[in-house]
Amino acid sequence: MNAVPHFLTDFLSLPDGMEFALRRNAQPAPAGTELHYHDHYELLFCLTGQLNYQVEGRTYRLEPGAVLLIHPYQLHHTLPNDSGSVERIALRFEESVLRSRSTPEWPLLDMMHTTAPAHGNLLQLSGLRFQQINDILSALLRENNSDEFGRTLMQQTLLTQLFLCIDCATRATPMPLPPVTADEQLVQQVIEYFEHHLSDTVSLDALARQFYTDRYSLSRAFTRLVGCPPHTYLTQKRLQKATMLLQAGVTPQAAALQCGFPDYSNFYRRFKAAFGVSPREWQSTHT
Repeated sequence: MNAVPHFLTDFLSLPDGMEFALRRNAQPAPAGTELHYHDHYELLFCLTGQLNYQVEGRTYRLEPGAVLLIHPYQLHHTLPNDSGSVERIALRFEESVLRSRSTPEWPLLDMMHTTAPAHGNLLQLSGLRFQQINDILSALLRENNSDEFGRTLMQQTLLTQLFLCIDCATRATPMPLPPVTADEQLVQQVIEYFEHHLSDTVSLDALARQFYTDRYSLSRAFTRLVGCPPHTYLTQKRLQKATMLLQAGVTPQAAALQCGFPDYSNFYRRFKAAFGVSPREWQSTHT
């Protein structure tokens, strides 16, 4: 219950000066990946194979043609995979990529948030739609490795085509939500409760009473579906919020109180264990 989360800081932000990054990955993930988050969007396009992904406790099965959109600060990881290699293309991009393309006629940034389910965004494509997205992402990969004249303009054009194709597919095909079990419903309720009580004292016993269950069943279900115990997850969310407050100019002491850490020394210790630097050092390099 008192574990200090360690974030994969290499993946927290995109390299300086880059609005997006693209890679093709055909490696299997037999042991899964560590629970982590980004301060930017990540779009995964599955080409071959099958892979289970968890986003904020909800499991999505990625099959050929699946497009999974992960929003900033959503905790996610891959689950152990025994189906061999999974070929996928991952596009990581800043919010500015969406904002610069949003117009009154095409509010792309709003669409990404208002038409998606509460936790993640899964779209299954086939036929022509699959080929369109595959062609655009393959062309983007080629441009990344090119030094020809007009490379940047071509990249921007392809990104616009990509989001337009995804938007059209979204409007034409309802985004399926995976079947929800009783445990998954419980975990989603707990996650939503955490979102609204980050500054409050939350105990496992109080959570169990809140959701009419026992602490052991709740902890087992949460750990199995999310990848960590409830209070480890809550600590991660609190530290996420702290980084956002620090970036906005809030003092470390005030950020600690707003994120449920009345003892600043405890906040300092957990923050440094998670990010490798003190809150003030983190703030000095992110503002």
